[in-house]
Amino acid sequence: MTNNEFVNFINFLADESAIIAKKYFRQPNKEKEKLDKSPVTLADQEIEALIRYNIKKEYPEHGIIGEEYDDINPDAKYKWIIDPIDGTSSFIIGRPIFGTLIALTHNNKPIIGILDQPISNERWIGISNIGSYFIDTKLTKTSNYYNLITSNNSQKITTRNINSINDSVMCSSSPFYFKDQNDQKILQHLTSLTKYQKIGGIIYGGDCYSFVCLAMGFVDIIIEPGLQNYDYAATQIIIEMAGGVVSDWQGKDLNLKSDARLLACSNPELHQLVISEINKAIN
Repeated sequence: MTNNEFVNFINFLADESAIIAKKYFRQPNKEKEKLDKSPVTLADQEIEALIRYNIKKEYPEHGIIGEEYDDINPDAKYKWIIDPIDGTSSFIIGRPIFGTLIALTHNNKPIIGILDQPISNERWIGISNIGSYFIDTKLTKTSNYYNLITSNNSQKITTRNINSINDSVMCSSSPFYFKDQNDQKILQHLTSLTKYQKIGGIIYGGDCYSFVCLAMGFVDIIIEPGLQNYDYAATQIIIEMAGGVVSDWQGKDLNLKSDARLLACSNPELHQLVISEINKAIN
């Protein structure tokens, strides 16, 4: 099994998933409520079911962890991590900043991750030891994505080198997710330091799209208090291979069992500055 094979297969999964997402987008879909009160749609369920079917067919020995269904072979060396529609609320209201997230991990570390935005025909992929790339899927018709990427016909992306929190653009999903008292202190402290104070110092509501904006050099800091491994595995490697850093709030590397507090920064120096300010906020 090679990078070539896995890169082409993960893009195939994204291509197939996009067909379903487009079919349901801005249609009168009836969402359901899961046990945790979060919404789920037929698109979520059909996309994940399709991805699982293809993985089991192609790699029956691999593990699968997804948002909508039970884990399969959770102790396997290779595991696929799936969020069929990250940003379900945005999908429901017809806002095209959701994405399909698929990651392949080896020994619990992401080695390939993809975010596909099927409505805008945008795709981002991070490949361990190679880099992160943007693909315009409207202009790209190929079954050999690996050759497309490595032949430089695809746009390589990099984070930017901002080394001051005061000059940084920070994003998060929602202030309402910061429920713990210390979490609120950290959020308030960081927002008092960052750029765009006239609009509160932080931009909310970007879902997974904010993560690829960081990987492309338009955002500098993302802080989230409530993510699961299927929320971050794909974007983690996209950011890291673009030059950024992803960790928990203590600066520790993430793994599939990490707690849900995530910090992503555009470069290592900024990451250390933010970790220092997080500690100041609660000590």
